[in-house]
Amino acid sequence: MMRGNLTVFLSLSLSLLTGFILLLTGNAIKNAVKVRYECAADTSMNAVLSEFHIALFERYGLIYIDASYLGSQPCISNTEDRLRYYIEENTTKILTGKDAPWGKINTQQVVIPCFETAAAGMGASMRNQAICYVEDTGIFGKEQQVLEQIGEIQILSQSTPMEEWSNIMEQLDGMELPCILNEEGIWEEVPLSNPADGIYHLVQSDVLFLAGINLETISPAKLSLENYISHRQVENTGSIRQAFKEEDDLFLSYLFNKMGHLGNARQSSLLSCQLEYIAEGKASDLENVRASAEELFRVRFADNTACALADGDLRAEAFAAAEELLAVSLKEELKAPVAESILYACAFLESISDVRAIYEGKSIPVRKSGHSMSVTHVLDGNFYCTGGNQGWSYEQYLAGLILLAGKEAVNLRAMDIMEMDIRLSDGNHNFKMDWCIERYEAIVTAVGDYGSCYELRRTYGYF
Repeated sequence: MMRGNLTVFLSLSLSLLTGFILLLTGNAIKNAVKVRYECAADTSMNAVLSEFHIALFERYGLIYIDASYLGSQPCISNTEDRLRYYIEENTTKILTGKDAPWGKINTQQVVIPCFETAAAGMGASMRNQAICYVEDTGIFGKEQQVLEQIGEIQILSQSTPMEEWSNIMEQLDGMELPCILNEEGIWEEVPLSNPADGIYHLVQSDVLFLAGINLETISPAKLSLENYISHRQVENTGSIRQAFKEEDDLFLSYLFNKMGHLGNARQSSLLSCQLEYIAEGKASDLENVRASAEELFRVRFADNTACALADGDLRAEAFAAAEELLAVSLKEELKAPVAESILYACAFLESISDVRAIYEGKSIPVRKSGHSMSVTHVLDGNFYCTGGNQGWSYEQYLAGLILLAGKEAVNLRAMDIMEMDIRLSDGNHNFKMDWCIERYEAIVTAVGDYGSCYELRRTYGYF
């Protein structure tokens, strides 16, 4: 009887122990499947990131996934398909092998609900990577120094000396001129003969021509602006992170390192004067160079006008020249506006000379402490030479014009240039910066043995 009880007890114990062992084994297999699934998802998300756009990285040092994958149109389903492929390669495919582990995993769904592109924050993502690139490489140039006087450039660019000069010339046109009796006894009007008139007639002339700027290196290409990100409807501007780096000085160094400008054209690019495009956003090199030269002239004219109007000796010269005019000697009220117009003419000639010097590689201060203006130059109607080694170079003035354009415009135009360049390479005709993915979130679901379900949500990116 004792042996019978012992046998029954041992049988029951063994049954319970076997069931417990099988339960532990099942849970171990289930947990192993879950761990393998998580590892496969993590590995696969990194594998997707490994397929970054090589041309964009080599040309601009930026690391993004191109959601077009050299196909017809970029879309997030392309990236979802790539992620599913890698997950299945790391789960379902290895289960069919000779040494496959226990437990099955079948991927059910791969969804990327949100992602961050180069256009996040209207180009803030691209700017952030560019700044990180500069920090890593240690690029530094004189363009960073413009931030010290960018406030002065803003003030000068907002000044309206040309309108003031035009008002003076209109005032003179509206004033009645004196009359004298000629030899025939007929009253005739005395011409004003204002020496500033000849200079004022140059106001509508092309600054490029007046300054003698060499245009041999510019590209003849004409852009269809609507094809680029700054002019089309920008997509995917949302961000799944909190902050981006925005340092203007470092971003300027990036632009000057990666892009060309007049006198330092970038090869194998649609536009040769890319930085002028970023400053002005026109459809051709010629338009951008002209717009930059005109804006540069306005800045110099504002400063030179301030110098001329504040110079007592120059003002005395202008009044002396006005008094030499017969019309002024006969009508005193003409003297002041004529003298003022001569001062503006002095500033105009000085400004054209400044622009010419800047494009010749010389330097001109943003705010001059001295000048070369003389009424004699106005009377002779001749341009002259200015410039030296003190002040800003052309590159620094161009950097100032870029800053005046505003962060968002600069970001988008910089991405225009990137799209232009990358589309020149094979298979990239549909390349779009607002479909270049830097960071993405994925939701992956799968089923295992005995109805077990798994769901993972992961966020992976380069930064």
